[in-house]
Order: sequence, then structure tokens, then C-alpha cells
Amino acid sequence: MFVNLELDGGELARPERNQRGAWGADLPLNEEEARERLLAAAEACYAERGPSRTKMGDIAHKAGVHRSTVYYYFPNKDAVLAAAFVRALAGVLAAAEHCWHTDEPFLDRLVNACLVGNEAARRSPTARLLITNDEATHTYQVAEASEIWRSTLGYALGERLAVAAAAGDLRDDLPAETLARWVTRVNFSLMAEPPDIEDGGEEGVLRHLLAPSLAPRPATS
Repeated sequence: MFVNLELDGGELARPERNQRGAWGADLPLNEEEARERLLAAAEACYAERGPSRTKMGDIAHKAGVHRSTVYYYFPNKDAVLAAAFVRALAGVLAAAEHCWHTDEPFLDRLVNACLVGNEAARRSPTARLLITNDEATHTYQVAEASEIWRSTLGYALGERLAVAAAAGDLRDDLPAETLARWVTRVNFSLMAEPPDIEDGGEEGVLRHLLAPSLAPRPATS
């Protein structure tokens, strides 16, 4: 396979005939392991210089491979960032999963899942790096534009919202995908800049602002 992609600064990647050879003696068992190694290298770079200042060459150097190897698995640094964020999000979603399996009303379950998930994100070194004040906007824009994020969001939240809307537990005048983006955007804002306690804190915003905005609309005659 040939890779001929533009690198940082306009340089072209060298053709990579054999990606297996690019790793030297420490050969990944499969492409999934190769991607995981590159994402681990990216996360180390994010910790050192910040996500927005990390280049593909930095990731390659950290992983011990040529830049063309990184481009073989990811088309650009935004794709790496989106994949790293989704990777960190897996632990956040797992931490909040139990909140969905209760007898509480749907919107209460949603608020509880947000609270638990946000706390888990703050405890995750990678997620915390990506949602700080300086990086949150960039991370959100990159994630929102990526297919891997849209797929993850649709599976983790969009499907639940669609089921709730069909059951009459959620407004049904907007697509579930739109509501999922609302929920995500609000939680990004809360993590990047927590609200004051006098204003009800994070839980107050979720219970008294987000939840009512998602409640079923009154029937119109």
C-alpha cells in the first residue's frame, strides 16, 4: 500500500510499502493495537505540550515511527484528537452506565448520568486534558466534525433519547441527534467552566435548565 499524504508544513509523506516494517522489531499484533499505540503516544504528547500544539511529527517521534506511519492510520491530527477523545470517553460512559438502569423518570436518569459522567471525565487524565478551559472549544469542534464521535454519540445517547421520545418521556419535535448535541454541548460547557454554587452549581444547571428544555412539549390544539 502507498501513502502519499501532505504532512505538517506541506512536506509529503514517503511511500510506505510495508507498514509492518515501520515498527521495527516491536511489531503490533494487528491494526487495532497499532492504533492504540499511536493514541497512547498522542496522549503523552498532549500531556507535554497540549492537544492544539501537538503535531503529527510529535506523535510519530513519541511512538518511534515515521510520520507516514501515523498518517497511514489517521488522516490528520484532528482525527487523532477525535479518536483519543472517544477512547477516553469509553471510561466515562462506563462509569455512568448504571445511572440508566433505575426506575427513576428518564430525565432524572439523564441528569444523574451527566453528573456521574462529568465527574469521571474530570478524574480521567486524558479527558481532563481535552476539556480544560484552553482546549475545550477546540476539542468539541474537532469531535463534532468527526464520524467516530457522531457514531459514538448516537450509540451512547442518541438511541436512548429516541426511545424516550417515542415513549413520551422526552420532547419529540426535534431529532434525537439534535438533542444529543444539546446535551453534549451543555456538559462540555459545565466541565470547561463550572457554574457558581450560588447559581445551583452543575446539578442546578442540569436539573433546572437542561432537563426542562428536553421535557415533552405541551400538546397544541
